[in-house]
Amino acid sequence: MAAQKIMVNAKEEFATPTLGSRLKSMLKLDFYRLFHTPLFYIMLGVAAIIPAMVLSMSGAETMGPDGTMQKGIELTNTWQIVESFGGSAVAENPLDFAGFANINMLFIFAGLLMAIFIAHDYSSGFVKNIFTVHSKKTDYVVSKTAIGVFGGTGMIITYVIGAVAAGLITGKAFDVEMGGLILCLLSKMFLMGIFCSLFVGIAVFFRNKLWMTIVFTFLFGMMLYPAASVATLSSTVVTTLITLAAGAAGAIAIGSVSSLILRKRDLA
Repeated sequence: MAAQKIMVNAKEEFATPTLGSRLKSMLKLDFYRLFHTPLFYIMLGVAAIIPAMVLSMSGAETMGPDGTMQKGIELTNTWQIVESFGGSAVAENPLDFAGFANINMLFIFAGLLMAIFIAHDYSSGFVKNIFTVHSKKTDYVVSKTAIGVFGGTGMIITYVIGAVAAGLITGKAFDVEMGGLILCLLSKMFLMGIFCSLFVGIAVFFRNKLWMTIVFTFLFGMMLYPAASVATLSSTVVTTLITLAAGAAGAIAIGSVSSLILRKRDLA
């Protein structure tokens, strides 16, 4: 009886890991690394500081597209640094810092976090150990995307905390329809699925070439920047459901491409 129990335990220990157990192992590993990475906390801190920078530069003169000095967009409401009521203010003056460096900048920050994570896996050779012991290619992509979404969501939360503090210090108004604000923030979080899956794809394509990953993360992040402004302070439940569906569909579609890239390329 005891011998049979030992044999059963041995079979369970050396059995081929299931899809769920592999993914769980990969997620556990990545989240452990995330919480023990100083860069993650630095980015959370930077996300909290940005609102103070934006509010302090609100209304400042900047160089316009035609080479003349133009007065920047004056922010009178604290929540304008999260998003405008009708869409992004960037279109009014593409070079206006206060209009550009709103909460949507955090999408690029999440991409940079993943770029560093993935580049380190390749440069250290740790990726070979991951695929040998912990995970399959699809699990790796899902886990890294989850890290990006989690990190990006954390930055959104600290950004909002920083915005409240900055608004109180500068005496800005806080007039907003609370439901629209909450739905706007939720929509931003859901859109992280599309952005982060794209940034994971870029990172696994360039592997240990961190500088190339960073360059293309910025380029694609800037190109898609206006898309994040679909979630405004006037967002409705329909807006939130659309961003949820888009975030999930985008993550699945782009994640499939990233998995294909990993399967087709060498790990070195």
